[in-house]
Amino acid sequence: MNPIDTQNKQIVIILVVALTIIAAVKIQESYASVLSSSSASPASFGDITLTQPKMVSDDGHELNTVKIYQSVGISSVLTNHAPSEKKFTYIVQVLNKKMQAEHLEGLSASMLSGQSFSCSQSWIPKEPGQYTIQIFVWQSLGSPIVVTNVIKTTITVSV
Repeated sequence: MNPIDTQNKQIVIILVVALTIIAAVKIQESYASVLSSSSASPASFGDITLTQPKMVSDDGHELNTVKIYQSVGISSVLTNHAPSEKKFTYIVQVLNKKMQAEHLEGLSASMLSGQSFSCSQSWIPKEPGQYTIQIFVWQSLGSPIVVTNVIKTTITVSV
């Protein structure tokens, strides 16, 4: 296969994932007015709940500060409250101060009924400054149906 064809396919895949995330955020924003009047927690509106993300070191210890070129795990706990197994995709997006995507990564797994699952995606910041972290949980990449609210938090990376 021609290297240019491979590169073009990779670009198309990245664009499809980015557009899917944008569409999911817009759909969730439309759900927000419905959810704000319910008793649902901020990180769930269905069978799966999601905790606020924590920044952790490679060995799982919570970080109080984040420095450039330091490997940072963006970690949340998901819990399946459904009476059956649930599949999910955990996606982390890091936006810089211009709200441009610096990092986008995810993982797919499944949880049994009543099971909790700690998810973490690693990121290495290369510039100091303020970043917005967005956490998305979907049924899968192939079926980008939102299963929790998007969680947003900000962190400051120092030298």
